[in-house]
Amino acid sequence: MNPSPGVAVITGAGSGIGREIARSLAGRGHRLALIGRRREPLEATLAAAGGRGAVFPADVREAAQLERIAAETEGALGPADVLVPAAGIAHVAPFLEQPAEDLRTSLEVNLVGAANLFRAYLPALLGRGIGTLLPILSVAARRGFSGWTSYCASKWGLLGLVEALREEIRGTGVRITLLTPGATASPLWDGVPGSWQRDAMIPVEELGRAVVWALEADPRVEVEEIRLQPAKGNL
Repeated sequence: MNPSPGVAVITGAGSGIGREIARSLAGRGHRLALIGRRREPLEATLAAAGGRGAVFPADVREAAQLERIAAETEGALGPADVLVPAAGIAHVAPFLEQPAEDLRTSLEVNLVGAANLFRAYLPALLGRGIGTLLPILSVAARRGFSGWTSYCASKWGLLGLVEALREEIRGTGVRITLLTPGATASPLWDGVPGSWQRDAMIPVEELGRAVVWALEADPRVEVEEIRLQPAKGNL
């Protein structure tokens, strides 16, 4: 087993995938630093996870806010060893019908937000020579879906960022495990137009189980990616 768990930092922790991963990591013994736009959902997540940690309302698009929280996290909770950028949005519409601002927002939240989290915490992880980055990708990071241009662009961009970053930090003791799910039954779908087979999607709890499995792997093994797919395929 890896060393005793430290602090897990999770963005988008107020609901959905972020909340479930927080619960799973708390069960593994991590203290939680939960980041999201609104305090109340973060506090609900922390309570559901056992209450060991702190909440930090912030906008992941603002690098200065995450840099401030990184300093506050270590002072209040101790050093971080797991980073999970789970904040994400999806604007779904045909490309020519979608406002340009939707593309910008998708890139800023899904891609730049993850980069901001890594930039804020990674120096300390590298200094200690230990830690795991767990970016939440998507099947849409490698395959295009009609109407999902902004979402696909943000996830393809995130894939490129983390694969290049993996090469930069290889051998430092800090690892990257990509979590790449297909359609997952999270609140993200509440704002997506159309009819979707929610009951056939990946249960959100399975993403939490996957994260724990990756962290529990023998330290001599690097888990580079975990891909999850609904049993019925892409929905």
